[in-house]
Formats: sequence, structure tokens, C-alpha cells
Amino acid sequence: MKYRTTEKAGVFVAGVRNPGKGKSIELTEEQARYPLICGEIEAVSKASPKTDGKASGNAARDKTAD
Repeated sequence: MKYRTTEKAGVFVAGVRNPGKGKSIELTEEQARYPLICGEIEAVSKASPKTDGKASGNAARDKTAD
């Protein structure tokens, strides 16, 4: 799975050299577990919020006036 490194990451993340802040890194779920807890990496979502097919989440705006 792909993860993005944060400014908290050191030179190595889960035994892999840090490619730089905000760059992607490929790790297994097991490798990523501790760096995720520490905030050294964050998961890269595959679906864009605009195209994932989910509702907007703004019920007040989506609701028509009675």
C-alpha cells in the first residue's frame, strides 16, 4: 500500500530510506503500523472525494425546503 511521509519522519521509515516530506513510499500494512501511530506517514487514498460516488455529507444543503 502507498503512504505519504510527513515532516515527523526521520531518515528511515520502517527500514526504508525516507524519500522526502510529502513523497510516496510503498509499505506493507505490517511495516506501516508503527510509523502510522507515530505520525511519520499517512495513508494515500486511492479515491478522489469528488469521484468516489458517496454523498456530499452536507445534509442541510442537499435537503430541499418544505
